[in-house]
Amino acid sequence: MIQDVQARDRTGIVVAVVVGSLLLSLLILVWRENERRYAAFAMTGCFEDSARSALGTSQDCTGAKRLCRDAAPLLDWRRFCH
Repeated sequence: MIQDVQARDRTGIVVAVVVGSLLLSLLILVWRENERRYAAFAMTGCFEDSARSALGTSQDCTGAKRLCRDAAPLLDWRRFCH
């Protein structure tokens, strides 16, 4: 009886570790893809540090608009595409 309870406890711990690992892996993959897409925005010269340069303020940012439409960030927490 006691061994049965201990076996169930171990099984629950293993399941929790596996599910937690899968969720963490998914979170890391989404985060990396999101940052890769934000890097594409930085290359357009319309966002982040480049937006404060003379070039960033003088262009109309059509490349950034196309990125928002075609390859928008998965989670737009920086509000580039609103």
